Amino acid sequence: MRCLPRSRSRARAAIAFGVVLLASPSRASAQCTSTETCLRAIEAAQQQTHTITADFVQVKHVSLLDEPLVSSGRFVFKRPDRIRLQIEQPQPAIVIINGSDVQIPNLPERDRQALAMAPTTALFTQLGAIFTGSTHALQDGFDVTATQDGAAIQVKLVPRLASWQRMFRTIEIRFAGADLMAEAIRLEDGFGDRLDITLRNVQRNTDVPDALFEK
Repeated sequence: MRCLPRSRSRARAAIAFGVVLLASPSRASAQCTSTETCLRAIEAAQQQTHTITADFVQVKHVSLLDEPLVSSGRFVFKRPDRIRLQIEQPQPAIVIINGSDVQIPNLPERDRQALAMAPTTALFTQLGAIFTGSTHALQDGFDVTATQDGAAIQVKLVPRLASWQRMFRTIEIRFAGADLMAEAIRLEDGFGDRLDITLRNVQRNTDVPDALFEK
């Protein structure tokens, strides 16, 4: 049975939540008629976002397992590029991101070295463009498609680098309703497995202390 290092799995989950940072109120979805106009609508929505907090549930569908793997926890973002992903169930873990620096407290040294050698840092640097509303910069590392689907905007990212393609085949984010809030994320990895993420109790621009992002 194929097994992936927990550090890499946690980092992938953090990447997924990093992408969610586009979620913020906007009524610009009516102007979404092409990838360019959809991205401009998302950029406009991001401009007034300083913090995001949310509960999450993620379901991992693995081809070699009969039952999906379910985990849940708490996600915190603070502009410009700080993320705290606290996994509560089934196994507690914390991932802290400051820019391109990824830290997993209490991670064994062997796993820490494996994480440092993975293309995770470069991928986070590229995705950082989305955190600050510079969605056009994503096109340096991804083929980006954005379309309107009813009252929602669907964004699809396909990595161009081979090292990233081994981690992700596609990342899809659905922003629903007049307020363009992210309601679902889907990631397909290099093995064809799928991760579905749902956000709940999303709050925007609440007070988030800097201490949450310290090791």
